[in-house]
Amino acid sequence: TSATPLARTPISGALIVCIENDAAILDGMRTLLKAWDAEVIAVADPEGAIAAIEAAGKRVTGLLVDYHLDRGNGIAAIRDIRRRFGDSIPAILITADRSPAVQSAARDEKIAVLNKPVKPASLRALLGQWRTQQMVAAE
Repeated sequence: TSATPLARTPISGALIVCIENDAAILDGMRTLLKAWDAEVIAVADPEGAIAAIEAAGKRVTGLLVDYHLDRGNGIAAIRDIRRRFGDSIPAILITADRSPAVQSAARDEKIAVLNKPVKPASLRALLGQWRTQQMVAAE
């Protein structure tokens, strides 16, 4: 927390989709993002995310996806969601896997990587970049 309260966080009003198969981590992410005034779709799998995005009927600001999912991996999930809802949706892959193969695969898909355990300050900085990218894209 900082001494000067911010009226709006960098992600205020953003629609962020979290895909994480660990219920406790998913709940923590939802709580953190809501505290930053974001709208959150928090689900355990890509199919649930796609259904929830369609139901929301709003443009997705970005994706936060765990690498190790019950079925498949986070990079494939991000690829599927982008194919359906827009190739330019920013995404962050959250992983404990620090292997060059995962880093390289994420980079090839233009996906940022945050290693577990996720530091809220690092996450917030990346989310702030999404806002900047979208403002530039809208000009």
